[in-house]
Amino acid sequence: MDLKESQYNEIGENVYDKIETELPLENKNVYEQLVADISLNEIGFVIIDKGKDNADGFKKELASLTRDEQFPCDTGKLSVNSEKNRFHSSLPYDHSRVILRRNVGTSDDYINANYISGAERKNEYIATQGPLKTTIVEFWEMVCQDQIQQIIMLTNLTEQGKVKCCQYWPMDGMTDIYGTVSVKSIEEKSFASFTKRKLEVSQRGIKTYELTQYHFTTWPDHGTPDPLCLVIFHHHVMHENINNGTSPILVHCSTGTGRTGAFIALDYLYKTGKISGRVNVAEYVKTMRKNRMNMIENYRQYQAVFLALHEAFKAEPVLQTKEEFLDTVSPMLKKATTTSSYFKREFELLKRICQVYADEDSKQGKSMQDAVLPLDKHKLYRPSNVPRRGSFVKAVVASTHTVENGFIITQYPPLEKAVDFLRLLIDHECSTIICLDPLHILDSTKSWMPSLSSEKIVPPYRVVCSSCKETDLKLSTISIQKDKGQPFNVLVAEPKSVLGSRTQNDTSTLCGLASFALSRPSNTTIAVVSRDGASLCGVFCAVFNSIQQITMDDNIDVFTTVRLLMNRRPELCSTEDEYRMTYQTIYDYLQRPSQNVYCNQ
Repeated sequence: MDLKESQYNEIGENVYDKIETELPLENKNVYEQLVADISLNEIGFVIIDKGKDNADGFKKELASLTRDEQFPCDTGKLSVNSEKNRFHSSLPYDHSRVILRRNVGTSDDYINANYISGAERKNEYIATQGPLKTTIVEFWEMVCQDQIQQIIMLTNLTEQGKVKCCQYWPMDGMTDIYGTVSVKSIEEKSFASFTKRKLEVSQRGIKTYELTQYHFTTWPDHGTPDPLCLVIFHHHVMHENINNGTSPILVHCSTGTGRTGAFIALDYLYKTGKISGRVNVAEYVKTMRKNRMNMIENYRQYQAVFLALHEAFKAEPVLQTKEEFLDTVSPMLKKATTTSSYFKREFELLKRICQVYADEDSKQGKSMQDAVLPLDKHKLYRPSNVPRRGSFVKAVVASTHTVENGFIITQYPPLEKAVDFLRLLIDHECSTIICLDPLHILDSTKSWMPSLSSEKIVPPYRVVCSSCKETDLKLSTISIQKDKGQPFNVLVAEPKSVLGSRTQNDTSTLCGLASFALSRPSNTTIAVVSRDGASLCGVFCAVFNSIQQITMDDNIDVFTTVRLLMNRRPELCSTEDEYRMTYQTIYDYLQRPSQNVYCNQ
């Protein structure tokens, strides 16, 4: 069941953790009994139904479930433990709380954490608050006591100017001591929506071991995360699960209830749903709340579980090693037919499951006559001020494998909008441009792209080309200067011939463009430009992201990579030919003897 993007966003702007809509108390038990299992193929319909009237169905269903204190939490209420609680409204139940074994029966055995049972075993999870400065020692004692091997962190350290969690791990390459526990950071990898940290932990009297912290960085405190990004994060955690049923998975946000409850529910319901073919979000929320109060605090988090399950069951990510990828794809690409059934099947599935957008999702661009319009959710604005120029720009952002919104995907500016294109580059610190056409065949580029050692005046900007080099690509360096301000340097890469004929030269050129872009600093924003802001842009971005993925993880998932891009702009990789070209280019790139010929440019 495909959903319109507008169905994903029918939520108010200023709603916080308190549930706004409460059913009369006498109706709650009746309502709870009416919450039935949902078959996997019905989740999409349920989301649409519950999302009507500003998500009223999600609000009412969550509000019907018993919240706040159901069981004694006397230990958490002791005055001696008061400073160990982030919020006095979120305390651990006595019957399920984690007891630190160092001094059982004293105040020193307390930490604000509860065991939660899962699909595979009892006490499969520990739900806990984000550590305070005064509880970091207890946190690490709990980790060592239960030999935790995976920590799931779902909050940033600060959000909206408020401290949500104290940093409880050392900086990359450093070692810190927390009470009796020594923690060394041995590796840190940043991805578009999360960061993964490998930590070495040792405690006196206990052998040293490694654990992994998975830090999801793109979940808004009072909002809904991108469902597919959450699914990919969850799959990454599951793919690397090394617990073997021996230790709990430790999950925390700030309070250890809201986002924590949503992630645990996603994990449990995904595992059980794959086996039974059915899920019941409400019932599992009730189960969690019997062990820790207020698990899943607001309707947006509740809605996020449904949205993520829907994305996960439509098509789960499937990771391949480089060798598996080459072995699978090689015979398909060598077939004489134009497109093999392998690519055809995958592409048809992509078209079926990717989000369907309505006209209202592109309201900002309705006055434009272009066939490819930016979706309002992913649109860009220019903050800089140029007299008589607007702030809206016909471009969308998309993530690289390592940087959120690392791509700006747009089209070549017409003559009268060259100034807006230059503003876009400066405002978003975009120091790399990947052109998917030779610029000399486009008359409009003559208004802003100077030839070597010459300049173009695009009031209020002056553009100078300081260098130009031709290998298999044409690479130019331009500087953009406003008045007497500091020049902003941009590297422009373009092919030497027209792409799109599906020849070996096309994939070779795309490999070159990808290699050049990969040689740029990892935090560089990349503008990807074509005639309509879509054609071949998706191919380039998918190739770039796939190569980053296989380089960082020795895993690749082209299907999910393209799916993420299509959710940002449906016209990306929107033809079977472009989808096949993506595979062919990645395959050719991985077969190249040297994969970074631009490292010294």
